[in-house]
Amino acid sequence: MEIPFSSRERAVGALREVTFEATVAGERVPGLLFVPPGEGPWPLVLVQHPATSSKDDYFVRDVALQWAGAHGWACCGLDAPLHGERDEHDPMSVLRDRSRFTALASQFAGEVDAVVDALAARYPLDTTRMGFVGYSLGSMLGIPAVAASGRFKAAAFCLVGDGGMLGSAADEDSPVRRLGKVAVRIVAKLSDEFFSKESTESLYAALPGEKDVVWLPGGHFEIGPDVIRAAEAWLRERL
Repeated sequence: MEIPFSSRERAVGALREVTFEATVAGERVPGLLFVPPGEGPWPLVLVQHPATSSKDDYFVRDVALQWAGAHGWACCGLDAPLHGERDEHDPMSVLRDRSRFTALASQFAGEVDAVVDALAARYPLDTTRMGFVGYSLGSMLGIPAVAASGRFKAAAFCLVGDGGMLGSAADEDSPVRRLGKVAVRIVAKLSDEFFSKESTESLYAALPGEKDVVWLPGGHFEIGPDVIRAAEAWLRERL
């Protein structure tokens, strides 16, 4: 069933910037998409922000703009539940009450699939070549979403580890165990204040398919060019 969807476009150099809203299960989902020049079909890459951030921050919007121009990918960012321009805006609530995470992750997974379908109905996207990049909460939401979708070819999950809101990757029902057909890169920080080296290694060990891990200097909040380049290189090899 087609979901309610509205959008507006503007030119950004040779690219098109599409600002859109989709309504999924009664929830308004704001997003943006950068469309490359040419006729397509283009691979689709979803770039997902960390907690307290939004689709409009530089490590989503600017990265999506750069990759669309450099690689011919259609690049999309969504405001996660409780973030950005959502009707219910309370980005700290999931950190205060982690029991909400499972429901929010399930909600976000449904939104990702619905938005992909809506975009693919309007733009020439190659949904056999889909990539996902997430930072921190974006990775924690992204792992269940990518696992549930079954359509993503490659993913770079940055600044994430085992346990916490995601639960244990060793659990039989962990979404990590359903990533066998996705080529996964973990991008980790050596001085991460939230995810220890051991927790990241535990998550990595539980991944069932093609995988690798990149260790970078710095702490959890240092989402800089090194993190972005590591994610970009992984997707370039596989999309």
